[in-house]
Amino acid sequence: MRALKSFKSDESRVLVATDVAARGLDIPNVSHVINYDTPTTYDDYVHRIGRTGRGGKSGNALTFIEKK
Repeated sequence: MRALKSFKSDESRVLVATDVAARGLDIPNVSHVINYDTPTTYDDYVHRIGRTGRGGKSGNALTFIEKK
């Protein structure tokens, strides 16, 4: 809760969250979502990237993948 409060008040510029935490967060003005692992389902992906570009604003969603 302390980290989330710090992020919402612009005291911190980066917030690292698990899938479970990311689904329940409602944070305005998120400009970037970076996925360090590929979400397991399409719905998980939509929930993650849905944190950016809200209310007609633009945002970026990046996903790192590894070539095997």
